[in-house]
Amino acid sequence: MVIFFIGVGQVSVNREGAPREQPVFRFSLPARPGISFSIGGKLENLVLPLLLLWGLGAILDPDLRPGKNPLDPPLLVFLGVAFLSFVFSPFRELSWQGGLRELLLGGGFLVVARVLLAPIRRRKIAVALLFISVGISALAGLYLFSRQIYFPDTPQRIWLSFMHPNTTGSVLLLLIPLGISLSIGGFSRLPRVICGLTTVLFGLTMILTFSRTAWMGLLIASGVLVMYWRLRFYLLGALALLAALLLVGVNIGPQTYLQDRVKSISSFTHDPNISKRLIYWEGVFRMIGTRPFLGYGPGYRVFMEVYERDFLEIPTGEDPVHAHNIYLALGAGIGIPGLLAFLWLLQASFGVIHRGKNREKEKFQRYYGRGLTAGLAGFLVAGLADNPLFSFRVMLVLWFLLAAASAGENRFFRVVKGARVG
Repeated sequence: MVIFFIGVGQVSVNREGAPREQPVFRFSLPARPGISFSIGGKLENLVLPLLLLWGLGAILDPDLRPGKNPLDPPLLVFLGVAFLSFVFSPFRELSWQGGLRELLLGGGFLVVARVLLAPIRRRKIAVALLFISVGISALAGLYLFSRQIYFPDTPQRIWLSFMHPNTTGSVLLLLIPLGISLSIGGFSRLPRVICGLTTVLFGLTMILTFSRTAWMGLLIASGVLVMYWRLRFYLLGALALLAALLLVGVNIGPQTYLQDRVKSISSFTHDPNISKRLIYWEGVFRMIGTRPFLGYGPGYRVFMEVYERDFLEIPTGEDPVHAHNIYLALGAGIGIPGLLAFLWLLQASFGVIHRGKNREKEKFQRYYGRGLTAGLAGFLVAGLADNPLFSFRVMLVLWFLLAAASAGENRFFRVVKGARVG
Protein backbone atom coordinates (compact mmCIF):
# COMPACT_ATOMS: atom_id res chain seq x y z
CA MET A 1 0.00 0.00 0.00
CA VAL A 2 2.79 2.43 0.86
CA ILE A 3 4.62 1.77 -2.41
CA PHE A 4 1.44 2.15 -4.46
CA PHE A 5 0.38 5.38 -2.79
CA ILE A 6 3.86 6.84 -3.14
CA GLY A 7 3.04 7.04 -6.84
CA VAL A 8 -0.63 8.02 -6.94
CA GLY A 9 -0.91 9.77 -3.59
CA GLN A 10 -2.76 8.57 -0.53
CA VAL A 11 -6.56 8.41 -0.74
CA SER A 12 -8.25 10.67 1.80
CA VAL A 13 -11.90 10.41 2.86
CA ASN A 14 -14.06 13.52 3.33
CA ARG A 15 -11.09 15.84 3.21
CA GLU A 16 -11.38 19.27 1.68
CA GLY A 17 -9.41 19.32 -1.57
CA ALA A 18 -6.33 21.49 -1.51
CA PRO A 19 -5.72 23.69 -4.58
CA ARG A 20 -2.60 21.70 -5.46
CA GLU A 21 -4.35 18.32 -5.56
CA GLN A 22 -5.07 16.73 -8.92
CA PRO A 23 -8.79 17.24 -9.71
CA VAL A 24 -8.86 13.98 -11.68
CA PHE A 25 -8.45 12.09 -8.38
CA ARG A 26 -11.39 13.79 -6.64
CA PHE A 27 -14.57 11.73 -6.75
CA SER A 28 -17.55 10.57 -4.70
CA LEU A 29 -19.86 7.56 -4.81
CA PRO A 30 -23.25 8.19 -6.45
CA ALA A 31 -24.98 6.07 -3.82
CA ARG A 32 -23.19 7.87 -1.00
CA PRO A 33 -22.88 11.56 -1.97
CA GLY A 34 -21.83 12.44 1.56
CA ILE A 35 -18.60 10.42 1.18
CA SER A 36 -15.89 11.95 -1.00
CA PHE A 37 -12.42 10.73 -1.87
CA SER A 38 -9.34 12.66 -2.91
CA ILE A 39 -5.61 12.24 -3.45
CA GLY A 40 -3.29 14.20 -1.21
CA GLY A 41 -3.44 12.67 2.24
CA LYS A 42 -0.34 12.32 4.36
CA LEU A 43 1.72 9.20 3.67
CA GLU A 44 2.96 9.40 7.25
CA ASN A 45 -0.41 7.91 8.22
CA LEU A 46 0.52 4.75 6.31
CA VAL A 47 4.24 4.58 7.10
CA LEU A 48 3.76 4.79 10.87
CA PRO A 49 1.39 1.76 11.07
CA LEU A 50 3.80 -0.14 8.82
CA LEU A 51 6.66 0.49 11.25
CA LEU A 52 4.53 -0.46 14.26
CA LEU A 53 3.32 -3.71 12.67
CA TRP A 54 6.85 -4.58 11.59
CA GLY A 55 8.16 -3.92 15.12
CA LEU A 56 5.58 -6.28 16.61
CA GLY A 57 6.30 -8.91 13.98
CA ALA A 58 10.07 -8.69 14.50
CA ILE A 59 9.58 -9.69 18.14
CA LEU A 60 8.05 -13.00 17.07
CA ASP A 61 9.74 -13.72 13.74
CA PRO A 62 13.56 -13.64 13.50
CA ASP A 63 13.36 -13.27 9.71
CA LEU A 64 11.84 -9.82 10.19
CA ARG A 65 14.76 -8.60 12.27
CA PRO A 66 17.30 -6.46 10.39
CA GLY A 67 20.73 -7.99 10.01
CA LYS A 68 23.97 -6.12 9.45
CA ASN A 69 23.94 -3.79 6.49
CA PRO A 70 26.51 -1.28 5.16
CA LEU A 71 23.86 1.46 5.11
CA ASP A 72 23.13 1.20 8.83
CA PRO A 73 26.12 3.16 10.27
CA PRO A 74 25.75 6.24 8.02
CA LEU A 75 21.96 6.16 8.32
CA LEU A 76 22.09 6.03 12.13
CA VAL A 77 24.67 8.84 12.24
CA PHE A 78 22.58 10.94 9.86
CA LEU A 79 19.41 10.46 11.91
CA GLY A 80 21.33 10.97 15.17
CA VAL A 81 22.75 14.31 14.02
CA ALA A 82 19.28 15.35 12.82
CA PHE A 83 17.87 14.50 16.26
CA LEU A 84 20.54 16.57 18.04
CA SER A 85 19.81 19.44 15.68
CA PHE A 86 16.14 19.16 16.58
CA VAL A 87 16.90 19.14 20.32
CA PHE A 88 18.93 22.36 20.10
CA SER A 89 16.74 24.01 17.48
CA PRO A 90 15.13 27.35 18.39
CA PHE A 91 12.03 26.14 16.49
CA ARG A 92 11.52 22.62 17.80
CA GLU A 93 7.79 22.47 17.14
CA LEU A 94 8.21 23.48 13.50
CA SER A 95 11.22 21.19 13.17
CA TRP A 96 9.26 18.21 14.41
CA GLN A 97 6.17 18.84 12.25
CA GLY A 98 7.94 19.29 8.94
CA GLY A 99 11.38 17.81 9.49
CA LEU A 100 12.51 15.31 12.11
CA ARG A 101 9.30 13.29 12.10
CA GLU A 102 9.57 12.71 8.37
CA LEU A 103 13.28 11.89 8.57
CA LEU A 104 12.69 9.28 11.28
CA LEU A 105 9.77 7.73 9.41
CA GLY A 106 11.77 7.73 6.16
CA GLY A 107 14.80 6.13 7.81
CA GLY A 108 12.59 3.50 9.41
CA PHE A 109 10.91 2.86 6.07
CA LEU A 110 14.32 2.25 4.47
CA VAL A 111 15.18 -0.38 7.09
CA VAL A 112 11.78 -2.11 6.94
CA ALA A 113 11.70 -2.12 3.15
CA ARG A 114 15.13 -3.68 2.84
CA VAL A 115 14.14 -6.44 5.30
CA LEU A 116 10.84 -7.20 3.59
CA LEU A 117 12.39 -7.06 0.11
CA ALA A 118 15.18 -9.55 0.80
CA PRO A 119 13.71 -12.19 -1.58
CA ILE A 120 14.43 -11.18 -5.16
CA ARG A 121 10.84 -11.90 -6.24
CA ARG A 122 9.51 -9.32 -3.80
CA ARG A 123 11.94 -6.73 -5.15
CA LYS A 124 10.68 -7.30 -8.68
CA ILE A 125 7.05 -6.97 -7.62
CA ALA A 126 7.73 -3.85 -5.54
CA VAL A 127 9.66 -2.07 -8.31
CA ALA A 128 6.99 -2.99 -10.87
CA LEU A 129 4.30 -1.67 -8.51
CA LEU A 130 6.14 1.65 -8.15
CA PHE A 131 6.36 1.99 -11.94
CA ILE A 132 2.65 1.19 -12.30
CA SER A 133 1.57 3.68 -9.63
CA VAL A 134 3.68 6.52 -11.04
CA GLY A 135 2.43 5.55 -14.50
CA ILE A 136 -1.18 5.97 -13.34
CA SER A 137 -0.35 9.45 -12.06
CA ALA A 138 1.42 10.26 -15.34
CA LEU A 139 -1.61 9.18 -17.38
CA ALA A 140 -3.81 11.36 -15.20
CA GLY A 141 -1.44 14.29 -15.72
CA LEU A 142 -1.43 13.80 -19.49
CA TYR A 143 -5.23 13.66 -19.48
CA LEU A 144 -5.37 17.00 -17.64
CA PHE A 145 -2.70 18.45 -19.96
CA SER A 146 -4.74 17.46 -23.03
CA ARG A 147 -7.63 19.45 -21.54
CA GLN A 148 -5.31 22.42 -20.91
CA ILE A 149 -5.50 21.96 -17.14
CA TYR A 150 -2.02 22.76 -15.86
CA PHE A 151 -0.34 23.05 -12.49
CA PRO A 152 -1.95 26.11 -10.84
CA ASP A 153 1.21 27.95 -9.77
CA THR A 154 3.08 27.47 -13.05
CA PRO A 155 0.65 27.39 -16.01
CA GLN A 156 1.48 25.32 -19.12
CA ARG A 157 3.29 22.67 -17.04
CA ILE A 158 1.98 19.15 -16.42
CA TRP A 159 0.23 18.38 -13.14
CA LEU A 160 0.90 15.04 -11.41
CA SER A 161 0.14 13.82 -7.91
CA PHE A 162 3.69 14.79 -6.92
CA MET A 163 2.40 18.38 -6.98
CA HIS A 164 5.05 20.73 -8.34
CA PRO A 165 6.44 19.87 -11.81
CA ASN A 166 10.01 20.18 -10.49
CA THR A 167 9.23 17.53 -7.86
CA THR A 168 7.68 15.32 -10.52
CA GLY A 169 10.79 15.76 -12.66
CA SER A 170 13.01 14.63 -9.78
CA VAL A 171 11.04 11.39 -9.38
CA LEU A 172 11.10 10.70 -13.12
CA LEU A 173 14.82 11.45 -13.14
CA LEU A 174 15.32 8.45 -10.85
CA LEU A 175 12.89 6.16 -12.68
CA ILE A 176 13.64 6.79 -16.38
CA PRO A 177 17.25 5.47 -16.35
CA LEU A 178 16.07 2.58 -14.19
CA GLY A 179 13.28 1.82 -16.64
CA ILE A 180 15.66 1.91 -19.61
CA SER A 181 17.98 -0.52 -17.88
CA LEU A 182 15.26 -2.95 -16.72
CA SER A 183 13.53 -2.91 -20.11
CA ILE A 184 16.78 -4.12 -21.70
CA GLY A 185 17.36 -7.10 -19.46
CA GLY A 186 15.96 -6.85 -15.94
CA PHE A 187 12.79 -8.92 -16.45
CA SER A 188 11.41 -11.61 -18.71
CA ARG A 189 10.12 -10.56 -22.11
CA LEU A 190 6.57 -9.35 -21.34
CA PRO A 191 7.51 -7.35 -18.20
CA ARG A 192 10.38 -5.82 -20.18
CA VAL A 193 7.96 -4.60 -22.85
CA ILE A 194 5.64 -3.18 -20.19
CA CYS A 195 8.56 -1.52 -18.45
CA GLY A 196 9.76 -0.04 -21.74
CA LEU A 197 6.32 1.39 -22.56
CA THR A 198 6.05 2.87 -19.07
CA THR A 199 9.47 4.47 -19.51
CA VAL A 200 8.30 6.05 -22.78
CA LEU A 201 5.33 7.44 -20.86
CA PHE A 202 7.72 8.81 -18.23
CA GLY A 203 9.87 10.38 -20.93
CA LEU A 204 6.94 12.26 -22.43
CA THR A 205 5.86 13.37 -18.95
CA MET A 206 9.39 14.53 -18.18
CA ILE A 207 9.36 16.82 -21.20
CA LEU A 208 6.07 18.40 -20.14
CA THR A 209 7.32 19.12 -16.61
CA PHE A 210 9.53 21.79 -18.23
CA SER A 211 11.88 21.26 -15.28
CA ARG A 212 15.30 22.40 -16.47
CA THR A 213 17.11 20.89 -13.49
CA ALA A 214 15.46 17.52 -14.18
CA TRP A 215 16.32 17.80 -17.89
CA MET A 216 19.97 18.46 -17.10
CA GLY A 217 20.00 15.66 -14.54
CA LEU A 218 18.55 13.25 -17.10
CA LEU A 219 21.24 14.30 -19.54
CA ILE A 220 23.87 13.43 -16.91
CA ALA A 221 22.16 10.11 -16.19
CA SER A 222 22.03 9.25 -19.90
CA GLY A 223 25.72 10.03 -20.23
CA VAL A 224 26.48 7.73 -17.30
CA LEU A 225 24.51 4.93 -18.94
CA VAL A 226 26.28 5.34 -22.26
CA MET A 227 29.76 5.44 -20.74
CA TYR A 228 29.10 2.87 -18.04
CA TRP A 229 27.30 0.21 -20.04
CA ARG A 230 28.74 -1.81 -22.90
CA LEU A 231 25.37 -2.15 -24.62
CA ARG A 232 25.77 1.26 -26.21
CA PHE A 233 23.59 0.40 -29.20
CA TYR A 234 20.49 -0.02 -27.05
CA LEU A 235 21.27 3.05 -24.97
CA LEU A 236 21.84 5.24 -27.99
CA GLY A 237 18.53 3.95 -29.30
CA ALA A 238 16.89 4.97 -26.04
CA LEU A 239 18.44 8.44 -26.30
CA ALA A 240 17.13 8.70 -29.86
CA LEU A 241 13.69 7.79 -28.50
CA LEU A 242 13.96 10.55 -25.91
CA ALA A 243 14.86 12.99 -28.70
CA ALA A 244 11.79 11.84 -30.62
CA LEU A 245 9.67 12.40 -27.53
CA LEU A 246 11.09 15.92 -27.32
CA LEU A 247 9.87 16.58 -30.86
CA VAL A 248 6.47 15.18 -29.92
CA GLY A 249 6.43 17.46 -26.89
CA VAL A 250 7.12 20.45 -29.15
CA ASN A 251 4.22 19.50 -31.38
CA ILE A 252 1.57 18.80 -28.70
CA GLY A 253 2.68 21.25 -26.05
CA PRO A 254 2.91 25.02 -25.79
CA GLN A 255 5.77 25.53 -28.25
CA THR A 256 6.59 29.09 -27.26
CA TYR A 257 6.90 28.11 -23.61
CA LEU A 258 9.08 25.11 -24.47
CA GLN A 259 11.35 27.23 -26.63
CA ASP A 260 11.64 29.82 -23.87
CA ARG A 261 12.61 27.15 -21.34
CA VAL A 262 15.24 25.69 -23.67
CA LYS A 263 16.67 29.11 -24.52
CA SER A 264 16.85 30.05 -20.84
CA ILE A 265 19.38 27.24 -20.28
CA SER A 266 21.88 28.96 -22.56
CA SER A 267 21.18 32.40 -21.04
CA PHE A 268 20.73 31.34 -17.44
CA THR A 269 22.53 34.41 -16.06
CA HIS A 270 19.57 36.55 -17.18
CA ASP A 271 16.86 34.14 -16.03
CA PRO A 272 14.80 35.48 -13.09
CA ASN A 273 14.45 32.03 -11.50
CA ILE A 274 18.22 31.61 -11.49
CA SER A 275 18.58 35.04 -9.92
CA LYS A 276 16.16 34.00 -7.16
CA ARG A 277 18.20 30.88 -6.47
CA LEU A 278 21.39 32.94 -6.17
CA ILE A 279 19.63 35.19 -3.66
CA TYR A 280 18.52 32.17 -1.62
CA TRP A 281 21.96 30.58 -1.72
CA GLU A 282 23.64 33.75 -0.46
CA GLY A 283 21.28 33.80 2.52
CA VAL A 284 21.72 30.07 3.17
CA PHE A 285 25.52 30.43 3.25
CA ARG A 286 25.06 33.04 5.98
CA MET A 287 22.69 30.68 7.82
CA ILE A 288 25.30 27.92 7.77
CA GLY A 289 27.98 30.33 8.95
CA THR A 290 25.82 31.36 11.91
CA ARG A 291 25.11 27.79 13.15
CA PRO A 292 27.57 25.51 11.33
CA PHE A 293 27.52 22.49 13.66
CA LEU A 294 23.85 21.73 14.39
CA GLY A 295 21.99 24.11 12.10
CA TYR A 296 18.58 25.53 12.85
CA GLY A 297 16.73 22.22 12.83
CA PRO A 298 15.55 19.88 10.05
CA GLY A 299 12.53 20.79 7.98
CA TYR A 300 11.45 23.27 5.33
CA ARG A 301 9.18 25.08 7.79
CA VAL A 302 12.18 25.99 9.93
CA PHE A 303 13.99 27.23 6.85
CA MET A 304 11.10 29.48 5.85
CA GLU A 305 10.82 30.94 9.35
CA VAL A 306 14.55 31.58 9.82
CA TYR A 307 15.18 32.88 6.31
CA GLU A 308 12.28 35.33 6.31
CA ARG A 309 12.99 36.53 9.84
CA ASP A 310 16.78 36.92 9.87
CA PHE A 311 18.31 36.45 6.40
CA LEU A 312 15.91 37.95 3.88
CA GLU A 313 17.60 40.94 2.23
CA ILE A 314 16.21 40.99 -1.32
CA PRO A 315 12.52 40.04 -1.74
CA THR A 316 11.92 37.54 -4.55
CA GLY A 317 8.15 37.91 -4.78
CA GLU A 318 7.54 34.31 -3.64
CA ASP A 319 7.62 32.26 -0.46
CA PRO A 320 11.09 30.80 0.21
CA VAL A 321 9.85 27.22 0.64
CA HIS A 322 13.32 25.67 0.47
CA ALA A 323 16.92 26.48 -0.38
CA HIS A 324 16.79 25.11 -3.97
CA ASN A 325 19.89 23.04 -3.20
CA ILE A 326 19.94 19.69 -1.39
CA TYR A 327 23.35 20.18 0.15
CA LEU A 328 22.87 23.76 1.30
CA ALA A 329 19.46 22.85 2.73
CA LEU A 330 20.99 20.03 4.77
CA GLY A 331 23.85 22.25 5.92
CA ALA A 332 21.47 24.96 7.10
CA GLY A 333 19.03 22.50 8.65
CA ILE A 334 21.22 19.96 10.45
CA GLY A 335 24.66 21.51 10.14
CA ILE A 336 27.83 20.49 8.37
CA PRO A 337 28.13 17.19 10.34
CA GLY A 338 24.66 16.22 9.10
CA LEU A 339 25.62 17.06 5.53
CA LEU A 340 28.76 14.93 5.85
CA ALA A 341 26.69 12.04 7.24
CA PHE A 342 24.34 12.33 4.24
CA LEU A 343 27.30 12.21 1.86
CA TRP A 344 28.59 9.17 3.75
CA LEU A 345 25.20 7.51 3.26
CA LEU A 346 25.37 8.23 -0.47
CA GLN A 347 28.91 6.84 -0.70
CA ALA A 348 27.80 3.67 1.09
CA SER A 349 24.78 3.42 -1.22
CA PHE A 350 26.93 3.54 -4.35
CA GLY A 351 29.16 0.88 -2.80
CA VAL A 352 26.17 -1.39 -2.10
CA ILE A 353 24.84 -0.88 -5.64
CA HIS A 354 28.24 -1.69 -7.16
CA ARG A 355 28.70 -4.87 -5.11
CA GLY A 356 25.13 -6.01 -5.71
CA LYS A 357 25.24 -5.73 -9.49
CA ASN A 358 28.57 -7.56 -9.63
CA ARG A 359 27.87 -10.28 -7.08
CA GLU A 360 24.23 -11.13 -7.65
CA LYS A 361 23.60 -13.96 -10.09
CA GLU A 362 20.07 -12.68 -10.69
CA LYS A 363 19.94 -10.48 -13.80
CA PHE A 364 17.38 -8.20 -12.24
CA GLN A 365 19.77 -6.95 -9.58
CA ARG A 366 22.54 -6.30 -12.09
CA TYR A 367 20.36 -4.27 -14.42
CA TYR A 368 18.69 -2.58 -11.47
CA GLY A 369 22.09 -1.50 -10.16
CA ARG A 370 23.12 -0.06 -13.52
CA GLY A 371 19.94 1.96 -13.92
CA LEU A 372 19.94 3.20 -10.31
CA THR A 373 23.58 4.26 -10.56
CA ALA A 374 22.77 6.50 -13.52
CA GLY A 375 19.53 7.84 -12.05
CA LEU A 376 21.10 8.57 -8.69
CA ALA A 377 24.04 10.37 -10.32
CA GLY A 378 21.68 12.61 -12.29
CA PHE A 379 19.49 13.18 -9.22
CA LEU A 380 22.45 14.32 -7.11
CA VAL A 381 23.76 16.65 -9.82
CA ALA A 382 20.29 18.16 -10.26
CA GLY A 383 20.25 18.64 -6.48
CA LEU A 384 22.78 21.43 -6.93
CA ALA A 385 19.95 23.64 -8.22
CA ASP A 386 16.90 22.15 -6.50
CA ASN A 387 15.89 20.44 -3.25
CA PRO A 388 13.31 17.74 -4.01
CA LEU A 389 13.95 16.05 -0.64
CA PHE A 390 11.81 18.66 1.09
CA SER A 391 8.93 16.52 -0.25
CA PHE A 392 8.33 13.46 1.93
CA ARG A 393 7.06 11.42 -1.02
CA VAL A 394 10.20 12.06 -3.05
CA MET A 395 12.25 11.11 0.00
CA LEU A 396 10.32 7.83 0.23
CA VAL A 397 11.00 7.10 -3.45
CA LEU A 398 14.73 7.55 -2.84
CA TRP A 399 14.69 5.46 0.35
CA PHE A 400 12.73 2.71 -1.38
CA LEU A 401 15.14 2.50 -4.31
CA LEU A 402 18.10 2.32 -1.92
CA ALA A 403 16.31 -0.33 0.15
CA ALA A 404 15.76 -2.49 -2.94
CA ALA A 405 19.45 -2.12 -3.79
CA SER A 406 20.65 -3.05 -0.29
CA ALA A 407 18.14 -5.84 0.43
CA GLY A 408 20.42 -8.46 -1.11
CA GLU A 409 23.34 -7.07 0.90
CA ASN A 410 21.44 -7.81 4.10
CA ARG A 411 20.96 -11.42 2.97
CA PHE A 412 24.65 -11.66 2.08
CA PHE A 413 25.68 -10.75 5.61
CA ARG A 414 23.38 -13.41 7.03
CA VAL A 415 24.81 -16.09 4.71
CA VAL A 416 28.37 -15.19 5.70
CA LYS A 417 27.44 -15.33 9.37
CA GLY A 418 25.86 -18.75 8.93
CA ALA A 419 28.91 -20.01 7.03
CA ARG A 420 31.21 -18.95 9.83
CA VAL A 421 29.06 -20.72 12.40
CA GLY A 422 29.03 -23.84 10.24
